Amino acid sequence: MPVPPARSSTTMGIMDGPAPGNQPLELFMECFNGSTGTGGAKHQVTVHSDWTVTTPHDAEAERIAEAFGSYTSCVTHTERIVDAFRKSFGILTRAERVPLSVGRGGSWQVGKGHSISGCCRGTLFGGVVGAARHTRAPMHLAKQHKVPLRHLESFLGAASRTWGGWDGTPEVDPRIERLIREPGGVGDLWRAGIHPAEIPALASVGSVVDEPLPISFYLGLVYGRADRRWVAEVLPHRPDPDTAAWLAWLDEPQKRATPTDWGLWLRFGISKADVVVAVKAGIPAEHVHEVAYANGWPVSAVAAQFVKWANAGCTLKSEHFHAMKRNGVYSPKPSRRAIDALCEMVDNDLGPTTRKSLRDHPDRTDLAVMLEILGNRHEVRRALAQGARNPDDLDAYVKSYERADR
Repeated sequence: MPVPPARSSTTMGIMDGPAPGNQPLELFMECFNGSTGTGGAKHQVTVHSDWTVTTPHDAEAERIAEAFGSYTSCVTHTERIVDAFRKSFGILTRAERVPLSVGRGGSWQVGKGHSISGCCRGTLFGGVVGAARHTRAPMHLAKQHKVPLRHLESFLGAASRTWGGWDGTPEVDPRIERLIREPGGVGDLWRAGIHPAEIPALASVGSVVDEPLPISFYLGLVYGRADRRWVAEVLPHRPDPDTAAWLAWLDEPQKRATPTDWGLWLRFGISKADVVVAVKAGIPAEHVHEVAYANGWPVSAVAAQFVKWANAGCTLKSEHFHAMKRNGVYSPKPSRRAIDALCEMVDNDLGPTTRKSLRDHPDRTDLAVMLEILGNRHEVRRALAQGARNPDDLDAYVKSYERADR
C-alpha cells in the first residue's frame, strides 16, 4: 500500500488530502438517503483535496428540506462520515498515534483520555498490535466521532480500495527493513501504529549497536517511559541489541539515576535484574571499584556481593567488606529472614527508651555483617552486651574469646 509521510514521533499531523499524493478520493458507495439513513442505490462520492464533498444529489435542496423538518439527507450523512474519516485519517495512515499503555502481565490498554466508555475503557488487550488495531477499528472510530457505524464501515471499506488496505504491510526502502532484527519487522511495527518513516530516527537512538535492533526496542521507545536521550547515553556501556530493548522498556529510569551510574553498573557484567536492584538501592558504583581494588577481587564478584546484600535490605560500605575479610568471611550468604529476626531481637532487648537514648545503636547493615561474622544471633547479642556496636568492634571481642580459649 502507499506509505504516507510521517511528521513526528507522536503526532505527525494529518495529511492535506484524502487520497495518496494529495489527490481527490473517488468512491462508489450506497446512498444514505432516508429517515433511517439506510443504504440505497450506489452512486459516486468525491472527496476533494480540500475535503469538500460532491455527490449526485442537489446538496442545497436537500439542506433546505432538512432545515424544514425533512429526513436527514444523504448529503448530510456523507458529510458527517467524511468529517469522521478526516479526523481518523491520521490514525489510519499512522500519521498520528493513540497512546497505549502496558501493564503487569503484558496486557495493553488504550491510554487514559483516549479510551471510550462502552467501547474500550477498561479493556485489556493481549498485545500491542491488538490494542493499536482497536484504535483504528470502525467501531472505535464511530463511537469516537459519534457517527453511525454502518456508514463509517462502508466509507472506510470503499476508501481502503484506493489506499490498498489499512493494515497491509507497506512497501519501504530495504535499508529500513535491515534496521530491524526480525523478518517482517516493518509490518509488525506498522500494525502496532508505528510509521516506517519513524524507524530510522528510532534506530539512531541505538546507533552504537552494530546489529539490527529488535522490534521490542522500537516499541519500547514509542510506548515505554524511558527517555530516548537517556537510552542513547547508557547504551554505549553495554552496546548489544537485547540490552537496548531492555533499556527502552525500563519505567522512567532517568528519574532513578544518571546515565553514567546506570552505565557503570552495566559494565560490571552482572545480570540486568541485579543492575536494577543496585540502582534502586542507590549503591555508588565507585564503592565497587574501591572494594575490588583494595582487596584484589574481580569487580564483577564485588558488584554481585553488593547486590546480594541489597536484596537482604542492607547497604554495605568498604569497612564492612574489610571486617568480613579480617574474620575470614569470603562468601557471605545474607538471609533477609535471619537479619529481620536479629533486628527484632535487638530492638526487644533494648526497649523503646533505650533505643531513643542510644546514639550508637547499630543499624541493620552493621547487625547483618556482625551476624555473618559471628554465625548466629545469640553470639551477636552477646557481643552487643559486651559493648560491640559495629563490625569493627568485633576484632577486640573475638580476640578476647580467643584468649579465653587458650
